[in-house]
Amino acid sequence: MGNLKIKVCGMTDAENVQAVCKHQPDYIGFIFYQKSVRYVGSEPDPELFSAVHEGIRKTAVFVNEHYGKMIDISDKYSIEVLQLHGMESPETCRTLRLHGKTVIKVFPGDQLENRRLLSDYTGVADFFLFDTPVISHGGSGRKFDWSILARLRSDVDFFLSGGITGADADMIKAIDLPSLYAVDINSRFETEPGIKDPDLVGKFINEIRDDK
Repeated sequence: MGNLKIKVCGMTDAENVQAVCKHQPDYIGFIFYQKSVRYVGSEPDPELFSAVHEGIRKTAVFVNEHYGKMIDISDKYSIEVLQLHGMESPETCRTLRLHGKTVIKVFPGDQLENRRLLSDYTGVADFFLFDTPVISHGGSGRKFDWSILARLRSDVDFFLSGGITGADADMIKAIDLPSLYAVDINSRFETEPGIKDPDLVGKFINEIRDDK
């Protein structure tokens, strides 16, 4: 579990990004979905993305966005990872990968037992992400029932998301699934939407990476 990756999502401020990056998460996420309270805006400041430290992977979060726009935005801001939070098709995932992007396909946690659905995206998405099912497409601050993870039948590595708090580190480290690749933290580490508490983030990262 010492190799478990950390993604901090929903960042909206360059100085806050720099403060969080000091704790060396593996991914920093930016939301390009207009209805999100963590939307980066139609013309975000390029400094928001250049603030990400070298070695940390920038991730763009989209919901049912047009393929061309996803490519244009991610290329403009040198973002290599795309997280698809809507009803994007396997073909869209495949095409984005052919463009050189790493694709994270998001599914509601209550769908992780849907073998046919997950099978459709196996081989065309690099990772899955399981989140709490909500109309807002994430950021709910609520967990889904993690006990159903034991019934997951997929070899695709996945991110665990949905209401994760600083108190969950030991519970996450106890999950015995080889395909658990990363945890995705967001709203429960904020002082306000889009602004993270760097100390809370750092403490959580240290606890996740502590094998003792």
